[in-house]
Amino acid sequence: MARGRATNPPARLNRSLLAVIGILLIAAALLAAGISTGQLPLVPTTSAVVPSASLPSWAAWVVAVVGIVVGLLALRWLIAQARRRPIGSAWSAEAAGPVGGRTAASSSVIADALCDDLVAHPAIADATARLTAPAPRPALYVELAVDAQADATAARAHLEQHALPRLRTALGTDTLPVELLLRTGRASQDERRVA
Repeated sequence: MARGRATNPPARLNRSLLAVIGILLIAAALLAAGISTGQLPLVPTTSAVVPSASLPSWAAWVVAVVGIVVGLLALRWLIAQARRRPIGSAWSAEAAGPVGGRTAASSSVIADALCDDLVAHPAIADATARLTAPAPRPALYVELAVDAQADATAARAHLEQHALPRLRTALGTDTLPVELLLRTGRASQDERRVA
């Protein structure tokens, strides 16, 4: 990901939930280890953890089904983590003039230059950009954070009429598909995705 601190609430929520779940699992493991070794005498070591007479016969099946559902949800979460946007690699382009040559640059350097160009506009508080496909058919992901008082239309116009033409010229390409996430300083319902 290129320079910029534009917020990403789903990623922040994901990290927060993982931290809470991790802390709870560590605490449960320490509690279980303390009880099983006798260091935490909360339960007498001679008593059954779950008395067999108090459980109905179908309880084991319910526990098994819940375990399977939780396992499938965890697998779904892992698959979602694997489907992140590709991180750009090196950008390479052939010289089109009489003198041959090849220019190579890191995609993050190119995206950083675009972010610098974007945040120079007064309506744009922060920007994050990433080239998501290599030459000769590059694609671009841009996230713009716009202040609540600023004109979001002006920020988008700056991207489309100033920054993108300059980037296309620098990359030597006529087309550059862009996915834009525009965030305002207001509540999340004001966020809008523009393709």
